[in-house]
Amino acid sequence: MTRVDEFNSFYTVTFSKAVEVTYAVCGDRQVAFEATVDAYRRAWRDWSKIRDLHPLSYVRNEAWKLTALSRGTHPLRRKHEEDGDTQLLEALGELSIDDRRLIVLMTLGNTDLEEASREVGVPAEEGIESVTTALSSLEASLRQGIDVIERRMHALGSATASLAIPPAGTVRNAAKRGRQRNTVLLVAAAIAIILGGGFVVTDGDALASGSSLPHREKIGAEQSDVILDAEKIDAGNLLTAAQVSALDPESRWKIDGTDENVDNTTPYATCPTKRYADKDPLKVFVRTFTATGTTNERVAQSIEVSRSAEIASQAYDRLVQWYSDCEHPRVQLVSAYTVQRPFGDFQILKLRSHRSPQRTFTVGFSHSGTITSTLVHEADGKEGPTVQAFARTLNDSVAKVCKDSGGKCTDTIQVMRTDPPPTTDAPGFLGIVDLPPIGDVDKVWAAAPVSAKTNPAATQCDKADFAGADAESDARIYVLYQATTLPDQFGVAETVGRFASAKKAKAFVKKVSQRMNSCSDDNLSAKIDQKESFEGPEFSGDVWRVGLEINKGKRTYYRTALIRRGSEVAQVTFTPAGSYDIKQSTFAALATRAATRLKYAE
Repeated sequence: MTRVDEFNSFYTVTFSKAVEVTYAVCGDRQVAFEATVDAYRRAWRDWSKIRDLHPLSYVRNEAWKLTALSRGTHPLRRKHEEDGDTQLLEALGELSIDDRRLIVLMTLGNTDLEEASREVGVPAEEGIESVTTALSSLEASLRQGIDVIERRMHALGSATASLAIPPAGTVRNAAKRGRQRNTVLLVAAAIAIILGGGFVVTDGDALASGSSLPHREKIGAEQSDVILDAEKIDAGNLLTAAQVSALDPESRWKIDGTDENVDNTTPYATCPTKRYADKDPLKVFVRTFTATGTTNERVAQSIEVSRSAEIASQAYDRLVQWYSDCEHPRVQLVSAYTVQRPFGDFQILKLRSHRSPQRTFTVGFSHSGTITSTLVHEADGKEGPTVQAFARTLNDSVAKVCKDSGGKCTDTIQVMRTDPPPTTDAPGFLGIVDLPPIGDVDKVWAAAPVSAKTNPAATQCDKADFAGADAESDARIYVLYQATTLPDQFGVAETVGRFASAKKAKAFVKKVSQRMNSCSDDNLSAKIDQKESFEGPEFSGDVWRVGLEINKGKRTYYRTALIRRGSEVAQVTFTPAGSYDIKQSTFAALATRAATRLKYAE
């Protein structure tokens, strides 16, 4: 049997039960259907890895995670079908997600307690206690015995029986077109790297950290044989400890090690998933430095020599993308800069890990001909070196390469604050790396597209309807789905609308803003207690915090922002949960980042 036949058979036999289980877990038939289809796409993508393990468990787990993303922000919008057992679904929804999954797997999933506990990720002993408590809760809520409840559970399949199963070939083709990243790999890399203080020490070293450069003269561009010039590059082109000391003159710097092993695959910085951006480099040089002092400073410089200028350009883009797509717990992109030079600009990104202790990462990138260079500085605290000092050191790191490759070199630089590079997935929206840390939650944010037909970011006050305003719109939601202690209402929603003209976009924003500002007058239970405006060279926006009185003396709050950049408008809404909230200034910064992302909206 071929791989295709094997997957087709698995898909055909298991799809109906998988979507039934997913429906019982999430309570929304359409969400369950879409999540299950997407889970099978992922299963085909990873078929060679999972085919001999537990592929159905893999599908159910992926589908559950996708439903958690799809409904995390607005659970009250969950659609209960007329032919569904609404009372049972609501009772299941009152259980914790782990208890709910255990119950569903042991009934509709036909798994025993040990297998169900393993799939959910809890010890079997804990699973027994959880199932016992959950069943008692269901019996009390539904006022029925377990035998009746089990029959009602199995009857849930009638709500999904009418769903048309997409052809297996369609699912496989969609998997090929998809560009989903391997979250497990990213998280594993995050744990391996961050637990080691942000660096993995290998062979005596301890560190190192993409949009295309402007079409100007590049270093060594006038040379006819770039590869021949690249042969001149060696470890002598790397920075010295004296040069690195410019980043912190008060500390004493030393070289930890220099690595030239092209077969070394261990990442040497926090965000990259691989050591080198070039998959088959001609040469590599990684030098790492440490400093004495209280800030635990480290620096790494990397030079990759590719086999062609085209491959080097692709490696550069990949390198920058690793940072703009960074998905690590409590790591956030703080700012971005361009270092303008006569012969090719540099790019600098500053990121921060909000773990304890806080650490700041400053990363610089350059590319010329077949050579890609990276400089990374990491230190405890919120500051790091000044951008000017880092830019000068980055320029120094290129100077030797420039000279030995026969290029035109310069000490003339100008540092400019700029918008962050685009993310790979949905570049017009907020990226995972843009989202702030929440309380003490040490999990990775996750994002998923949702239907924008009903604006998920709309609130009771603004009632923003992009579709009704003849705007083309898309929407995404963001949740910390692995943080099972957070209530369902917690999360972020963003909707982006594209209007026919800037004039229409401006009129839409004005109308919605007026509704927000008059909400306290129109809705006596609503109170706006915080408002702030912001603007940039090409955008403007407002942020509000609204409190809604749910009973006497008790309010629930949410934060929302409305942003316009030309003919694009974004609405971002954050729904906190008790102490799991952020400051208004933090939310305003998030809204400002959303404004910068709008430049990439299509």
